[in-house]
Amino acid sequence: MEDFSFLTDDHIRRMVRNGYNAVEELELWSWLKTFEPESGSFMFCNHPNIKLIVNKMEKLPDSPGHSGSSFSFTMKHLKYIAENGIDEYKNDIIQNG
Repeated sequence: MEDFSFLTDDHIRRMVRNGYNAVEELELWSWLKTFEPESGSFMFCNHPNIKLIVNKMEKLPDSPGHSGSSFSFTMKHLKYIAENGIDEYKNDIIQNG
């Protein structure tokens, strides 16, 4: 399990950890790395893999509950991780807040 203690806001930490665990369990990192929502927003995306992620996030025991806005916010963080790796994500958060 990935440690997200570098995220200082508890709610953001819970959202990103929940999404990370969902994508990890579904093994969708490679897909997410290259995927771009047709609408430009994850909030209004109807792709089957997005639906899988949403469902998995809701079923995980650490689910903080997501609105459309918080889901989109979380997916932007996960997209960054998919494209750049978790270590780069950590470094970026630590350096830039």
